[in-house]
Amino acid sequence: MDPLMTSFLTDRSVARVQAALSAIAERRPVVVVDDFDRENEGDLIFAAEHATPELLAFMVRHTSGFICVALTGSDCARLHLPPMHHDNDDPYRTAYRVAVDLCDNGTGISARARAATIASLADPAMAADDFQRPGHVVPLCAQDDGVLARRGHTEAAVDLARMAGLHPAGALCEIVSTEQIRAMARGPELERFAAEHDLVVLSIDDLVRYRQSTEPLVQRVVSTSLPTEHGPFHVVGYSGRDHAEHLALIAGDEHRVSTTTPVHVHHECLEGDILRSQACGCGRELNEAMRRFASQGEGVVVYLRGEARSCGSRTNDLSPVADWILADVQTQGQIATVDDEWQDVSRQCDVARPGAV
Repeated sequence: MDPLMTSFLTDRSVARVQAALSAIAERRPVVVVDDFDRENEGDLIFAAEHATPELLAFMVRHTSGFICVALTGSDCARLHLPPMHHDNDDPYRTAYRVAVDLCDNGTGISARARAATIASLADPAMAADDFQRPGHVVPLCAQDDGVLARRGHTEAAVDLARMAGLHPAGALCEIVSTEQIRAMARGPELERFAAEHDLVVLSIDDLVRYRQSTEPLVQRVVSTSLPTEHGPFHVVGYSGRDHAEHLALIAGDEHRVSTTTPVHVHHECLEGDILRSQACGCGRELNEAMRRFASQGEGVVVYLRGEARSCGSRTNDLSPVADWILADVQTQGQIATVDDEWQDVSRQCDVARPGAV
């Protein structure tokens, strides 16, 4: 696998994202690479409100020329940008909208005309009747939670602009290969292209990791006592960004949870937890963890819900949601970011998780 497409160390991911945000804020484009098992391509991306004829000319010269603008769902609704087709069978579910041109903007195809259209799409003062349809710029509708909802270039473009303090809209287009005719640039060629033009390269995985470590993935909503057959627990309830509900069951003093406190992370399993199925060990593992923590007077059971899985395997991978819950429990709701210490602990904790058979 190309090293550009693999997961990076957290500190390197942070550095890349921060460099990209600085570049976006400074009106420069960046190269964003998606997952190896997805399109495995690199897009040139810049903030839509910073579109200029020079940036558009550079983009057209080095890309396929099929220039799109990623917008939020609210902007698509405000500008009356309907889906390009009622039945979207694109394999990656890219949400194409009807192409537009800014009105009274010449033919709409020149770099100057397209730059004006792109910048206008990012202008909150513009209205639907400021654009004519069809046109030469294709809007794309990003999912509401960005790359945390869909790991696509569309969402990455919107996230980068928003995180750089700009209107959440980004121009994007796929970089073409100069080494293989009829192919897109990938891997080492993208790195050479970025080095030649002094551009920041980052992956969508970098952006996902950055957001997962800097933006709260859960909100504390309730805290109460819970008597159980194993002993008393203090329970904290959380609501996730996807509205899934999660729990932290704390044995012992809830004010003394630290990075040395034993942890068991359990993913909801209807068959094992509720129906007591003998085909999996999920329910038994949950009960054993609660019994053990109650007996020793300390420990945290993180109960994650809302992730549909089947039983049959275990993994030591820990959901970023569990990272946030553990950090919140340690700080009694005062956590701002997930630090490396909690992530190190999370990788070593006891994890029970239904997986694919």
